[in-house]
Amino acid sequence: MGDISARQTTNQRLDSWKEIAAFLGRDERTVRRWEKERGLPVYRVPGGKGRIYSYTDELTTWLAGPQNSGVISPSSDTDAQPEAGRTGARLTVIDGRNLDGRGPDNCSAIAIEDPSFADPCSAEPSLRHTAAHPRWRTAVLVMAPIFAVAILTLATLYRSPGLDSIAVLPFTNAGGDANTDYLSDGITESLIDSLAHVPELRVRSRSSVFRYKGKDVDVQKMGNDLGVSALVSGRVVPRGDTIEVSAELTDVRDNTVIWGQHYSIKSSEIISLQQRMAGDIADKLRSKLSLAEKQQVTRQGTQNPDAYDLYLKGRYAWNKRTRPDLETAISYLNEAIAKDPSYALAYSVLADAYSVLPNYAASPSENFPKSNAAARKALELDPTLAHPHAVLGVNETQYDWDFAGGEAEFKKALELDPSDASAHQWYAESLDRIGGRQQEALAEINRARQLDPQSPVITRELGGILTTAGQYDQAIAICQKLVADDPTFEIAHDCLAKAYWAKHMYPQVVEEFKIEGRLSGIPEEVGFADALDQGFRSAGWKGALTKAIAYREAQRIKAGDYFSAEEIAVMYADLGDKDQAFRWLNIAYQEHDWLLIGLKTFIPFAPLRSDPRFAELAHKIGLPD
Repeated sequence: MGDISARQTTNQRLDSWKEIAAFLGRDERTVRRWEKERGLPVYRVPGGKGRIYSYTDELTTWLAGPQNSGVISPSSDTDAQPEAGRTGARLTVIDGRNLDGRGPDNCSAIAIEDPSFADPCSAEPSLRHTAAHPRWRTAVLVMAPIFAVAILTLATLYRSPGLDSIAVLPFTNAGGDANTDYLSDGITESLIDSLAHVPELRVRSRSSVFRYKGKDVDVQKMGNDLGVSALVSGRVVPRGDTIEVSAELTDVRDNTVIWGQHYSIKSSEIISLQQRMAGDIADKLRSKLSLAEKQQVTRQGTQNPDAYDLYLKGRYAWNKRTRPDLETAISYLNEAIAKDPSYALAYSVLADAYSVLPNYAASPSENFPKSNAAARKALELDPTLAHPHAVLGVNETQYDWDFAGGEAEFKKALELDPSDASAHQWYAESLDRIGGRQQEALAEINRARQLDPQSPVITRELGGILTTAGQYDQAIAICQKLVADDPTFEIAHDCLAKAYWAKHMYPQVVEEFKIEGRLSGIPEEVGFADALDQGFRSAGWKGALTKAIAYREAQRIKAGDYFSAEEIAVMYADLGDKDQAFRWLNIAYQEHDWLLIGLKTFIPFAPLRSDPRFAELAHKIGLPD
């Protein structure tokens, strides 16, 4: 990691045309022209309304480039003369150093810049005194108290920013190659995971921040929307076997950049980069971290760069949440594990991937046991991990129907990491579906929202819990707001469809299922919505159910496809055909259908609950009375 260390001690960020011009010894008009004509390395802050920045290392390298040979020098460029009327002094202190990289000693902590005046930190002692220049002596005496206050203010900010919440915005892939998106996303997610270990710091989840990916939104507005006091943003530029990463930490309260750094590494050093970035940001947030706390923040799951690269690709595919992408994720994660069999985090994400596959027409009996095995292997390798316990909580509740065991896993996850918003969400979802504990479910989902108030997934789950509790209008209002914020958020439309169904608002039910089908990109879901729509147009809601049932039953016959028998039973129950409803519920029981835990709470099953067969099935599943 020699390259990174070198950058840390010499490289500085310049945050205006004026600072860049001063560093190069030219006026602003010249450096602006150099950017356009000669490729001067200058960057724009996303959403920064014209704010620019550059790095001294890159400027130095650019100056030495062949394009500037014999061209850029004070004697060869007429624009090198100082701007008319440029007088006075300017404080140039960045992160405790002035722009030439010298430390904050008596000489270099303040750099008084004027082309007519010699460097105050020159090696010649005689040039350091202002006695021979009465006008400068007066200016210095007048400005010194102001400089002192400014330095003390900056030092206070850097020592103790008082930041209690943070969001890591999706790093920009500035290389222009979509195939390296996994790298910028992976760096973002790894920083989120690492900073979550900083004491007394709330870190927004991936689902909260990734809705801003690719959007040019004002930084301060994003911070206010996310309800945080600080933002981390950055850009990644892969170049062959090297990676350039720029990152900055912004205090949202006054929109000031309190830290910025540029890293240049070999691709094989990506793990060390992650450790260094997390440590650097943590140092700015909490200057007095203990050694154990610092180690927890900078800890990475593997030291094998190939395994880490495969892990990032696996997480990237997993986050796309389609069946082909989930299967791709599983393949990458298994390759990562083959490279490093002790890679606990790879097993943890593998457990996630297998656990959600049944949502995408994959067999529960094949995938839940694989998920359990991966989660338990992750905990065997690293007992401090909280997330695999939460995955086991979901699996044992929904598939194994071990409700006491599942609850114990959720409690273990929250004991290890009380601030895991997803664990609170999943626990709430399980309590809600089982039934009888709706108040506890509401308390858990509200805790999840307190921890991550902008997460659309958590908010959608609140809508589902309110529907179960019979608060349909509130559920509809919440999920309508989600759709207004992001019309492409697929599961918000599912939330609306279920709430409208409970209120017998059937035209709206059909419309929401149609939108959800289109957004899913899954042909079978589009076909189901079309069948529902055609049946509704010809024979109302009963016609819609009849047509949709026929479509789902035909899908079940197809080789290689799995579709929930419970979903067919729901439609038969709402249609009033109890015998067919129980026939399909018994098939669901034989298949260990994970949706059966909602037998007592899914609203269309209400007509079945007085039938003795219902109580018998609930008892066989083990649902609490």
